[in-house]
Amino acid sequence: MRLTVPARRHSRPSLIPLIDVMLVLLFFFMLASTYVGYSRTPLDLAPGGRASGAANDPNVVRAVLLADGQLRIGDSLLSPALAIEQLKSAKEVRLSPAPGVPLQTLLAGWEQLVAAGVKVQLAEGAP
Repeated sequence: MRLTVPARRHSRPSLIPLIDVMLVLLFFFMLASTYVGYSRTPLDLAPGGRASGAANDPNVVRAVLLADGQLRIGDSLLSPALAIEQLKSAKEVRLSPAPGVPLQTLLAGWEQLVAAGVKVQLAEGAP
């Protein structure tokens, strides 16, 4: 008596479990990441894009943020803490980034001023 084993069919691996795992990973990373960050900070831009009228207006103080986080107000170079104390009395501050300032540095300096109660508008380029 001879028993024959039926030939096995060669089946392709199913992609459905792989797709399920990828969807679970996608949901995990979507829920684990945060999108809140800077989206809560209100963006107040200087009118007309450029702050050219700020030089003539005595109520507007021009501040230039440097790459190391210091602020240049007029000819004086100030640390962020000293600049905040000086700018608290200003009615309006136009903050311009110096050339080469990273966006993260600009946003960090801007948020420090806003948190201290300074009314800040972003202006294009350094004067």
